[in-house]
Amino acid sequence: MNRTLWARRLVADYSAEAWRIVCVRVVAEATDDHGGTPVRTPAHYLAAAWLPGTAVPSRWPEAVVIGSPTSERALAELALQLPADARLWLGDTDQLDAALAAEILLAADRNLEAYQRVGIAAFVAAERERSQRALARTYTDLDPAFERFRAQFFGGQRSGR
Repeated sequence: MNRTLWARRLVADYSAEAWRIVCVRVVAEATDDHGGTPVRTPAHYLAAAWLPGTAVPSRWPEAVVIGSPTSERALAELALQLPADARLWLGDTDQLDAALAAEILLAADRNLEAYQRVGIAAFVAAERERSQRALARTYTDLDPAFERFRAQFFGGQRSGR
C-alpha cells in the first residue's frame, strides 16, 4: 500500500470512531561487522493500532507490526491489518503504550532477527525509564500542610521510603 492510500485515512482530531495508532522507531540503522564483512541493517519501525469505540479503551493493541526502512512502510503494513475504511488517528508515546506494543512484538514475532530483538528490547527499556522519570517529576504525595502537621507532632521524622 503506498503512502497516499493509508495517509488519506488519517484524521487530525481524535474521535471515538478512529483507530488509535502509534508509530515509533525501535531499531536504528546500523552497520555491523560479520566475519570481516560489513553488513548494513536498516532502521525498523513499530506500528500498532487500538480499536476505536466509545467503550473504555483497552490498553492492549489490536494489531502490532514492524516495518522497514521507513515509518511510512510500517504504517502502510499496519493499514493492511485494519478494515479498509478505518479512519486513523496518530497518537504519540504519551497517549498510547508503544512499549507494551513492542513487548507484544517481542513475545509474538518468531521471525525477528537477533539485532531486531536487541533494538526492540532497548526501546522498551528506554520507554520504561522515560515513564519512571515522568512519574517522579509529575506525581508526588508531598502536601505542605501535612508536612507541617507531621513536624508538629512527630518532629519531622519520616517513615517509609
